[in-house]
Amino acid sequence: MPTYIVTVLGYVMAAAVTIYTIRLQRVIRERWWEHKLAAYIRIIDALSALVYYYEEHYDAEVEGRDFSDIRDKEMADHWRKNYTDLKRATAVGAFLISPAAAESLDRMWKDRPKGANPNDRFTIIESQYVTARDCLRAVIEAARVDLRVGLGKSYL
Repeated sequence: MPTYIVTVLGYVMAAAVTIYTIRLQRVIRERWWEHKLAAYIRIIDALSALVYYYEEHYDAEVEGRDFSDIRDKEMADHWRKNYTDLKRATAVGAFLISPAAAESLDRMWKDRPKGANPNDRFTIIESQYVTARDCLRAVIEAARVDLRVGLGKSYL
């Protein structure tokens, strides 16, 4: 067999392996991005629900109105479910999300009303509302940067 045929076959095989490797790397990057996106969606969804809960209670306190027993139970169940979902999503997504997003969530879990009177419901609700709202904003911004969404760049 002539030497140039062996050389050409070697180049063709090297090109095929290179193309396969590049495509495989792209698929891996896309899958990783999809997993990160799913983690951010779970966290942002649960955070949004908590912000809604705190906002409803904050508005009720400001307006001086009470929830009916049924509505209060619904809201408590809503809070419990989303609080649990957020804790779980934070733990599961901790290795997927950016350090900035993880730090915002950690800060939210640790920032509790310090020095507030435990009987001062308004101060506690206001503090929790502001903390959750700020955390939501920080996580959304961290997700945009981490996923390169809305920044005029491709995610790949």
